[in-house]
Amino acid sequence: MFLYLIFLQLNFNKINTLLCYNCTSQLPAHISKEAQLSLKYILYKNFNIPPVNILCSYEENENFKYLIPIDTCNDNDECVKVFGFIHESIRQLMFRRYGEDFWANVLVRAGFESGKENIVNHYYPDSDTYALVDSVAALAKMSREQVWEMYGAFLIEYTMEIGWDELLRTLSPDLKGFLDNLDSLHYFIDHVVYKANLRGPSFRCEQNDDGSITLHYFTGRPGLYPIVKGVLREVAKRIYLSEISISISGRTQRSVQMSTGERVEEHVIMLIKETPTRNATDVDPSIVNGGHSDSTSSIISSTDQKFNLDNSVLRVSHSDFLAAFPYHFIVDRDCKLVQAGKDLYKHVIPELLEPGTPIIRIFEITRPQIPLDFDNICNFINAVFVLQVKLPPSNLQKVNTSQINSRVPSENDMNSSEGNLNQQLKLKGQMILLESKNHIIYLCSPYVTSIPELLQFGMRLSAMPLHDATRDLILLNQQRLSDVEVNLQLEANNEQLEQMAKDLEMEKGKTDALLKEMLPASVAQQLISGKSVDAKEYEEATVMFCDVPNFHNIVLHCQPKDVVHLLNELFTKFDRLVVYHNVYKVETVGDSYMTVGGIPEVYENHCELICHVALGMLWEARTVEDPVLKKPLQIRAGIHSGPIVAGVVGAKMPRYCLFGDTVNTASRMESHSPTARIHCSNNAYEAANKCGRFKFEKRGTVFIKGKGDMETYYLKKSFKKSIWEIIQRDRDENVNSIDGYKELEDGTDIDTEIIINESLKTQSKTCTIS
Repeated sequence: MFLYLIFLQLNFNKINTLLCYNCTSQLPAHISKEAQLSLKYILYKNFNIPPVNILCSYEENENFKYLIPIDTCNDNDECVKVFGFIHESIRQLMFRRYGEDFWANVLVRAGFESGKENIVNHYYPDSDTYALVDSVAALAKMSREQVWEMYGAFLIEYTMEIGWDELLRTLSPDLKGFLDNLDSLHYFIDHVVYKANLRGPSFRCEQNDDGSITLHYFTGRPGLYPIVKGVLREVAKRIYLSEISISISGRTQRSVQMSTGERVEEHVIMLIKETPTRNATDVDPSIVNGGHSDSTSSIISSTDQKFNLDNSVLRVSHSDFLAAFPYHFIVDRDCKLVQAGKDLYKHVIPELLEPGTPIIRIFEITRPQIPLDFDNICNFINAVFVLQVKLPPSNLQKVNTSQINSRVPSENDMNSSEGNLNQQLKLKGQMILLESKNHIIYLCSPYVTSIPELLQFGMRLSAMPLHDATRDLILLNQQRLSDVEVNLQLEANNEQLEQMAKDLEMEKGKTDALLKEMLPASVAQQLISGKSVDAKEYEEATVMFCDVPNFHNIVLHCQPKDVVHLLNELFTKFDRLVVYHNVYKVETVGDSYMTVGGIPEVYENHCELICHVALGMLWEARTVEDPVLKKPLQIRAGIHSGPIVAGVVGAKMPRYCLFGDTVNTASRMESHSPTARIHCSNNAYEAANKCGRFKFEKRGTVFIKGKGDMETYYLKKSFKKSIWEIIQRDRDENVNSIDGYKELEDGTDIDTEIIINESLKTQSKTCTIS
């Protein structure tokens, strides 16, 4: 985002023999800096060393008559976003200075989810980065400027730690050269390596007579200049082994109105004074001088004397120069064309390439963002210049389009309806002030970085001179683009897998919840954990069956969907009672509803709980209308206590089943019960009175099929709880009694005895009643 100082991740030891140079600042800009760095980048890609960069803000000039409107973008565009490495380096700084807990508090205050704030290959809006820094400033009790300056210093420390120190050291032999080369390096990494189309800050240096440096820093993000101060101090200290003092001698801001709105541009002037902290004997010249020692300098000096030839001997003919630099042009002080390379005629209307034509009629400047005039070009002579061919002026529209296209045979492919400026050729290179000081030569190459772009402009690799590194850049970048596509696909696959994992976890949660509905929670948890569930014998539990005595008549006179609706309404009320009283619903078969207490969790008051559930069911059933009789629905229940064996049966559809004579007896209690009665065995009667206090009515001795004569009872009421407490509802204002049992008894048809038709009686799936 801020100071594009993260360049490329290189390891010079691995490919030292592949490179014949190691100081980018010593080679011509139009054929060396970008091409060399790209070559190193691609070679190291073969060693699986991923590149990382820090993206810059878009920067502007000072009070140098800026007349050209610059495009801006909103928060949804990349030009106001920062690369995730910025956040990662901030995180590393906070970890080392304040610890992990401090960083966790920073994230909470800034509104970030832990783990989402430092995705290296992700672009974050500026607002996210500012929120992090403001949060750090608040918690560390520092000003925002202090945080930025601390970060700038750490940025250099961190990047050198992770393997980029050699690249930083070889950028330039001195601090001024380091700053002069930043703009071109920014542009290369942004537009060539990452294709991000982000715009970085701009740096322009002036060497003062006293040895100090005046640095002009231009930015579209006001307030970030402390980062530059931190970076410069650390660069001077670590690379050039000196201490520097930095003072702000000027800081201005101005508002610029653009097509997308208004933006603020800041120009900061810094005075840098350098003071070496070590003696010359303590420093390895090969480190601070880009790999050249004093002996090398003496060799160069002696070579200059040996080949001290007259300029006339070295003069290059006009045709040779045009062949060597087919895309160059020369302008005079009025920025009017003096000479143009032969290949420019393939991309520019020939009538425009006549001597004396103002260069601004032919090209539009893309970078740096300055007016295209002689003085501004000289001010930014160290920058990379990118020019774009303009569309023909309206007074030249008479030129036949087919004639223009005939100069570039494959241009038909790109001359679509979108014939806008973006489809015109771009040139990238270096402006050089000639010895006369009255002319500037632009040595450049077509700005194409991939084969599709090459074909877009109807060009082939043969259009590039053999000495032009653009050839290598295109081929190497093609491989890089393939790697990028693979990485993007891998990231997309990873995101898809993460989403699938989340969806799977969600579905697993639904499956586990469903299993816990089908089985007791403790048993279901064992199955979820992969444990086997063995059958278990319980010394005593209480089983209850209840059904609708008039169900057969209802089935005969009602539509199936009405029967289903009736049972659903009834059983929903029963389920609520079962859950509230913490007993277990075993199953429902037809109109039969089976419940058990004391299984699988063992507790002593199992019979008391079942009795309360039975009383609640009797009441809740009366709130449902019998569709045949048009009266409150009547049910009956049977309860018995005794030993039971319980376990999970089945694998595909596991069911928790009960086995034993207790189940059979409870079913008999229900089948021999009158309507609207709760029929209890003697065992149930005794178990209920152990923990609870109930009112029972003795029925007497009853012959039970398969059991013989049994002493049984009718459950009438609970002395511990009223009906309202049992069903967990507010007292009905229309009920006269306080506890509700009088109304429950009044609704009981004691004179109606049910004759059981064994052929029609519903049987349980988990036990056979004989």
